[in-house]
Amino acid sequence: MSSKQKVFEYLDNNKGELVEFMKSLVRIPSINHTFGGDEKTVQDRLANSLRSLDFAEVEQFTVDAEQVRPNVVAVMRGEGGGKSLLFNGHMDVVPIAEPQKWHSDPFEPTQEGNKIYGRGTSDMKGGVSAAIWAMKCGISLRGDVLLQAVTGEESNEAEEIGTVQCLKRGYTADFAVVCEPSDLELHTASVGLFFFELIVEGKAVHISARNQVLFPQPAGVPSGPEVGVDAFKKSLPFVNYFYSLEEQWNHRWRDAVLGAGGSPGHDVQGVGLFTINPSFIDGGEYLGSVPAKVKLTYGVWYPDQLVKKEELWEEIRRGVEALASTDDFLRKNPPKLTVPVLQEWQGFHVPADHAGVRTMMGAIADVKECRAVLSGFRAVCDAAYLNKHGVPAVVFGPGSLSWSVHGENEYITVDSLVAAAKVYASMMMDWCQ
Repeated sequence: MSSKQKVFEYLDNNKGELVEFMKSLVRIPSINHTFGGDEKTVQDRLANSLRSLDFAEVEQFTVDAEQVRPNVVAVMRGEGGGKSLLFNGHMDVVPIAEPQKWHSDPFEPTQEGNKIYGRGTSDMKGGVSAAIWAMKCGISLRGDVLLQAVTGEESNEAEEIGTVQCLKRGYTADFAVVCEPSDLELHTASVGLFFFELIVEGKAVHISARNQVLFPQPAGVPSGPEVGVDAFKKSLPFVNYFYSLEEQWNHRWRDAVLGAGGSPGHDVQGVGLFTINPSFIDGGEYLGSVPAKVKLTYGVWYPDQLVKKEELWEEIRRGVEALASTDDFLRKNPPKLTVPVLQEWQGFHVPADHAGVRTMMGAIADVKECRAVLSGFRAVCDAAYLNKHGVPAVVFGPGSLSWSVHGENEYITVDSLVAAAKVYASMMMDWCQ
């Protein structure tokens, strides 16, 4: 039996302990502090658990003013002379929007056969747990293996308190795997994200006069903008324009990995590079009035390795101006188009021929006994910050974004949890020698 097979057998035989370890983390409601939650309790528990698991080098540190948002780092030192590997994951989770829609307590993990339900199972206490179990297999390596378990990811605070602060503290490596849910596909790229707002103003009037707003009237009866303007109706051409633009962009650009359907086989992420999502539509101030203002907030997912935000923004701006110029009222009252500071994320891209990617593909093949599927991460994550700061990073982890991540009844499977731990261990044995 090879050394890898022995490690895989160990993980199979101890999968119950891995599952229980993950459940112990899920039981602690680590809702992101920015959203009113507590990130510290779970990190205290994690740091103590790592020490009890005989990790010799564990540090828990905070950089936030309140000292309530700690990161936990563990290091497994190699014998020297090998390449280093970093596993990264976040311990904060998003709030529970509608707890009544869960079939059980979101923070009391419930197992039904292969599935384990609970907030943070897929996103991403499962991935962190799998990495820890791979690290505790007792493998002798030449290179160092590091774990970053961070806070602030769900609120895009990697620079301020999370992943980047770990790097600044010296916890870096030659290659990194971010343990986000990837359907056990290897994500070598992700999209970027920005938001914009469009405010279309009209003219309020009593709802009973709506007929005069909409229809030509007999001589002497006021009508049209003289009476009022339905801001929502004025916004519809812009809504249709954004739907059309979304389709145009997806035909205009192509990427070999991101939104391409997978390589060499089909992925489960789907095709399509861009989305222009109508996140919020706010309008009207009173039930009995024609709406005087509509605010449209859109989120744009885009491949920033192919096209810059500024280029897309300019096309959006030109299109809005052109549409407004065709309407008498909007020419005099042009819509207000802005890029608000809500959230903005960068994407990332690691070449498919990078040594770390090739090694990771081999590790996946060792476990799944088939070729690894290269695809793109459909969301945003801290891999972008690792790459930005000089650490080539890919995404690979148990669970799936489609398994109700950020929704009700989020879950992970035991099979994916164990498979991820095996891949992480295989990667350690190949990369860190």
